Amino acid sequence: MVKVSVKWGKHVFEDVIVDKAASVDMLKEQLYGLTSVPVDRQKLMSKAWKGMLKDDVDLSTLDKLVDGTGVMLMGSAEVVQKPEEPIVFIEDMTTEDIAMTGTMYPAGLVNLGNTCYMNATLQCLRPVKELRDALTSQFDRTSADLAFNFSTALRDMYGQLDGSVDSITPAMFVSVLRRAYPQFAQQSPRSGGYMQQDSEEFLSTLFLTLQQTLTQPTDGLKSLGPTSNVVDALFGLEMDEKIECTESEMEAVVVKKEKALKLVCNITIETNHLSEGIKIGLEGTIEKYSDVLERNAVWKKTLRINRLPKYLCVQFMRFYWKATPESRDHTGVKCKMLRPISFPMTLDVYDFCSNDLKATMKISRDRNAEKILNEFKEKEGEAEEKEEADEDDVMDGLSQEDKAALETACALSLGAKSPGIELPVDFQGNYELYAILTHKGRSADSGHYMAWVRHEGDDWYCYDDDDVSPCKTEDIMKLKGGGDWHMAYLAFYRAKN
Repeated sequence: MVKVSVKWGKHVFEDVIVDKAASVDMLKEQLYGLTSVPVDRQKLMSKAWKGMLKDDVDLSTLDKLVDGTGVMLMGSAEVVQKPEEPIVFIEDMTTEDIAMTGTMYPAGLVNLGNTCYMNATLQCLRPVKELRDALTSQFDRTSADLAFNFSTALRDMYGQLDGSVDSITPAMFVSVLRRAYPQFAQQSPRSGGYMQQDSEEFLSTLFLTLQQTLTQPTDGLKSLGPTSNVVDALFGLEMDEKIECTESEMEAVVVKKEKALKLVCNITIETNHLSEGIKIGLEGTIEKYSDVLERNAVWKKTLRINRLPKYLCVQFMRFYWKATPESRDHTGVKCKMLRPISFPMTLDVYDFCSNDLKATMKISRDRNAEKILNEFKEKEGEAEEKEEADEDDVMDGLSQEDKAALETACALSLGAKSPGIELPVDFQGNYELYAILTHKGRSADSGHYMAWVRHEGDDWYCYDDDDVSPCKTEDIMKLKGGGDWHMAYLAFYRAKN
């Protein structure tokens, strides 16, 4: 190793280490790193060798190449290409531009006096693009109608969130909300501040309002189907309700249609999983008058889903009303069940559906259907060639399971109805969890609400009012309850293809 001095134009590089055991190409690569002069343009001259240094020279044979030797480098450096688009530094960008890049955390919502119930709910609905599109496209006028102003304020607030990386203050929306629905303007007789509210009650109020105002299809939702508004089209379930008298077979079965905007997960001492709670919520008993028995009797009530939504909301029934006769106002209180209820990242609702809807989804759920259909066609073709195209002959050799799969495959080939509005014909009944609304505390009317919303993959954001932080799927799975930590109250799923 020797240290040389390299002169390149007006620049001098002192103490450049040269490995005499290396090749000339290695030396030139080293000089390229110093000067940006490409190897093929470099010309090296020195008293340590004659003329220009050739690439095949063995540096170890150059006895005059010693410490302090001067080397002259000739050649022009590479010209740095001008970028096709001008470079924009984050310091020069507006908050709207930064928000559009997606490189910063999403904006949060400032708490305006126990409004965490509202903030968390709005963040859970924020990813529903079709709802946002409907809000944007259907309001371009002014009105004195409170429902209309509510929807307009909601649209404007979401627009502010999208265009900011800093938390926003939803003062206008809160003002409209409290004017339109005074129950959300209740104040504590003790402190005088605004009282905490129930997130589920706020969600129901929001849906009720938007059912009145969002009544036209949009670019993101081409059809409202049999519904009359965007909310029902996106979140609405159609249920088949059957009520049977358990005390008399002579009593006629009552069958009717019901509509809902969410499923309910009932919680008992034996409930451990979301699916178990949903099943309990769909089956139960009621007391009802029997014409046959001429008295009240016990009836079995069964609900089954006949039309699925694109977005599915599930409420954990954690709160119940407890009388407080010893209290000053005797009004009672909403108490909370802390039992841990696990929930899946992918919810399969097939078992909760009506037989007709199951038959539709079975077409795509049966993985052997397409294969068996192709085999059936081949066998049918062979039979036709032999002039033996009898259907019974063609079906011979198929198991009962394969015959069932064949029937569903044939139905698919002929075209089957969609299981829900804007759902594909081959939808299998699986929903992906995209948001969780949690509650911390012992009562729905106190404590604290937060939203946990999926960003992508295993990456989520936790919205604690104006404080937004990243988290992972493993953090979401800990929200099942069982203590005083945040636990799931509302789960939001979206159809998974």
